[in-house]
Amino acid sequence: MAPRPVPASVGQRLLGIIEHYRADHGALNCPLLCRLTGTVDLSALERALTALTARHEALRTTVVGRGPRVSQLVHDPRPVELRVVDLRGESDPHAAADAAVTTELATRVDVTRWPTRATAWRVSDREVIVCFTMHHLVTDAWSCGLLFEELRTLYADASAELPPVRWQYPQFVAWQEDRLAGTELDRHREFWRGQLTGLRLPRLPYREPPPDATPGVLARDLEATVADGLRALARRHRTTLFTVALAVYYAVLHRVTGQGDLAVASLFANRARPESQRTVGFCANMVVLRTRLPPFATFAALLQATHATTAAAFANQEQPYQAVATGSANLGGRVDDVVFQMMAELSHRVRVGDTEFELLVPEAIGSRFGTELAIAPRGDGLRVVLFHTPRLAPADAVRLLDGYVAVARAVVGNPSASLSALLRR
Repeated sequence: MAPRPVPASVGQRLLGIIEHYRADHGALNCPLLCRLTGTVDLSALERALTALTARHEALRTTVVGRGPRVSQLVHDPRPVELRVVDLRGESDPHAAADAAVTTELATRVDVTRWPTRATAWRVSDREVIVCFTMHHLVTDAWSCGLLFEELRTLYADASAELPPVRWQYPQFVAWQEDRLAGTELDRHREFWRGQLTGLRLPRLPYREPPPDATPGVLARDLEATVADGLRALARRHRTTLFTVALAVYYAVLHRVTGQGDLAVASLFANRARPESQRTVGFCANMVVLRTRLPPFATFAALLQATHATTAAAFANQEQPYQAVATGSANLGGRVDDVVFQMMAELSHRVRVGDTEFELLVPEAIGSRFGTELAIAPRGDGLRVVLFHTPRLAPADAVRLLDGYVAVARAVVGNPSASLSALLRR
């Protein structure tokens, strides 16, 4: 049958603008990257990916046009071809796998032809790296977590009965359009006008990059004791690990910029409706998290202010802030130049029969934003990754990331410390 045309979502139209200007690399790839160990059945994996694609319309949706003219075409289900590369003959199969994954993540998905591709690298008789690379126009972080869960179930049994998908992505788009066209979101629009008016971005120590400068990626690990301490701090203050981690970032940005009014952007899942809980697609909305540091603040006071910021943004996340007119002329750059993200704390390592699935953090993919701090669970600890533009000198990037790690460790030991004391470290 001919593909079924459906309108694009607001988020897709906005993301399509980035696709137009950054179409030469994989910045808009959104991979599900896994390590499988034990007895690995590649045929079962291919059947599971085929079943996933049949189950979720977004995974078989191509996107054409750009900007306001972008639209979607939903195709009939088709078998997924899993490309298998055997690296067992390489002198260093793990290094070869790392290089292959880096190349895969940097290679763009042509969403006008098909939105996904699947590759498996056999590293040893009992280890396989799998990358199901999707274009960001058809998926988001929530979707990746959902697909990781369903992939494991379908790997065990491709005909397994899964919870129903109550809304396919086109149904989410229709609901969203109705909401945005009505008056129900007026209070959300007023909220974002208030948040955005007078906003200035964090003044990071950007430079004019040399001609040969390239974007950078740095990573550090927070050990399990620190991760557990941050979680305990969140419980004591009746908030989330996301909020605690964001408060640490505010503290570091305050030290770097000297600003007491700080704003960073983040992508929220935007799945308040129960019908959208198992929807695969680009449902996420970017929100602006603007917090004014309390005078003479302790970290505990900053955490309280950050909690208020994130709670308010969560309550108003249905309205894309990009569609709100504020009359504010000069922000000092794009609102999404400074971004904070945190991966959900789902089960990242799960055994399915004789096979263990481990969800990996695709650090090599880089970022489509200027400076992005991302945090992901890694074992019992946390992995902190800084993606940065060439405008941020490598030495300044190291100071920013190391400052984050130092403050995170310090607040676990003394959350009542003043910010001035914390930032002297």
